[in-house]
Order: sequence, then C-alpha cells, then structure tokens
Amino acid sequence: MRRLASLLLLVLSACAAPRAREKMSFDELYAEDTSPSADGVSLAGASQEGAGQGTRRTKKAEPLLDAPASMEFRAALAEFATQARASRVQVTRGSAMPREQADNWRRMNATLDAFLRQSARRTSSLDVVRARVTLEAELEEDARAYGDIPGDLADAVLARVDLLAVRMAELRRLQLKPSKKPLHFTWPVDPVIITSVFGSRVHPITGKERDHLGLDLAAKRGQLVSAAARGVVIRAGWNGAHGNQVVIQHDGDVTTRYSHLSRVLVTPGEVVEPGDVVGAAGKTGLATGVHLHFELWREGEPCDPLDELGPTESGEEPAFVRHEQHDIGTRKGRRPMLGRRPH
Repeated sequence: MRRLASLLLLVLSACAAPRAREKMSFDELYAEDTSPSADGVSLAGASQEGAGQGTRRTKKAEPLLDAPASMEFRAALAEFATQARASRVQVTRGSAMPREQADNWRRMNATLDAFLRQSARRTSSLDVVRARVTLEAELEEDARAYGDIPGDLADAVLARVDLLAVRMAELRRLQLKPSKKPLHFTWPVDPVIITSVFGSRVHPITGKERDHLGLDLAAKRGQLVSAAARGVVIRAGWNGAHGNQVVIQHDGDVTTRYSHLSRVLVTPGEVVEPGDVVGAAGKTGLATGVHLHFELWREGEPCDPLDELGPTESGEEPAFVRHEQHDIGTRKGRRPMLGRRPH
C-alpha cells in the first residue's frame, strides 16, 4: 500500500502543475486525427507557467518538422486503453491488479520499447503525445482502482514515461535552427554572489577533497532561477545528490545545469530563452543550505562558468563571498576534470 500511495502521489503531482493549456483527455486526443498545433509541445505537458509567479514568458513554439503519425501505434494504444478499462470494471475497488491487466501493461511496455528504438527523426510528435497521455491516464486510473500494483511493473511504466519526455525533448532540439550569433550566457540569478568556485575543494558535507564542477551562487529560498541561454530542456526533475535539477541543451553541444532547486518550473522538451524562469532556488539533494549550483558543459566536459559569463548585466564583476557552509576554494592551478562525477 505504501508503494501504491507513493505511485498515486507521483502521478497526480505530475499532472497537477499549471500548464499553458489544459491537459487533454484520452477521448479528446482520439476524437480526430489532427497534427500537433503550433504550440504542440504543450500538448505533452512540455510548457507550463511559473506556478502562479506570473514571471514565465510563454510563447508559441515553431511547428515541429514532423514524421507521419503511425496508425499501427495509435491502434496499439487504443487497444491497450480499452483492455485496461475493461479490467477495472470487473474487479472491486482496492483489489489486486489482475494478471490480465499486468500482462496488458507488459505488452504496452514492449510496444513502447519498439517505438522508442526508432530514431527521433522518424518519430511523430503526435505519437509521443498520445503515448504520454495514455500512459499517464491509465496509470492514474489503475492506481485508484487497485490495492496493489506490482512494484517492478510500476517502475517500468514510469521509466517509459520519462523516456517519452526525453524523446519529445529530442524532437524539439531537431526543430531548433542553430543560431548564427555566438552563444552568449547570462547569469541565472541576480545579484551574483559566488560562494564556491569551479575547481578542487573540500566538500562541505563529506569533508573529502574533490572536484567542484560548477559554481555555487548565493540565493534565497524560492528565488527564481532563469535560463542562461536559449535552448531546449532535456532534463527536469530529481537527480540524486543534485536534488531537483534542470538541464538545458544549447547550440554547439553545450549544456547548462541548475541544481538543488526547491521547485522545477519547466518540463523536458520546452524551448527556453535567456531569462526564462526554469525553477526556484532551494537546498534539495546533497546541500548544506539554500543556493544554486550552476554548471556549464561543452562537448561533454565541464567548463568554468566564470570563463563564459563574465560581468553581470549591470556591468559589475560578480562578488565572491565565503559562505559559512561553503568553501570558496581556489581557481589556482585549475586542471581538466575528465570522467569525474559531479557531487
């Protein structure tokens, strides 16, 4: 029952965030065969407002350069949903999930695996939307209907929901045209007060010396964190010691990472511009206090963000302050940190 309660909470929280448009039901999505609208990513829940903050700048994305939708895949989703509903009406609420429905989920997972093995260029965004709507809706209904869902099955379904979000992000990346202008970064928080720099330092929690792959920036709890440059969100959610984290892909195989957020206010696949809010500062994961851990990676290697960002928008140099729980570290003798894992 504990797993069931956790699963239901996860599904409901994933669906409860305010979005740029209302979430479509399964029946609405299958009412007619239409192509994604100009703001197609929002159909998959990939564009949302800043949780009532009123600071998110929403904008219509360009239409996806899309592959044709698969009628076979659509039929498989419809058959799965029909069987799932038939199973629920045959049991008393709170009963264990019948074997027929567990098998139905496993067949659906196998179908999704085959679908996701296709390259992104051969994938229809409408198929991705349909798959996510179907899985989220049926998983939510099953969590309400059954008193027990096999743990390995629930984990497998949620893993595929995540993979569909990643596929939508890949489709958005294919849609974006590379900018002719040099990539320019802005600071993700203001004012800019650096409490720990890039380089070797003694970890404030473990007490061991290790490479710090980014900058720690002072922030207040709930302070809005913005995108440093135009790009596509490729990760938005929990990431171990990083806590709530957002990862954005930019031109030229460059990514920025925003960690320890108290709230994530974007979803994978969303296109963001410099200054767009991506989350709120916090201390989730392995953190001693509220701050933003900001990383910049180029071609798979961590870079010192100070070499890329420079002065603040006001033209001032960022301030350096030793936090009582952070080691300011040293920039002397910096060395490449290949193959190291971020804390």
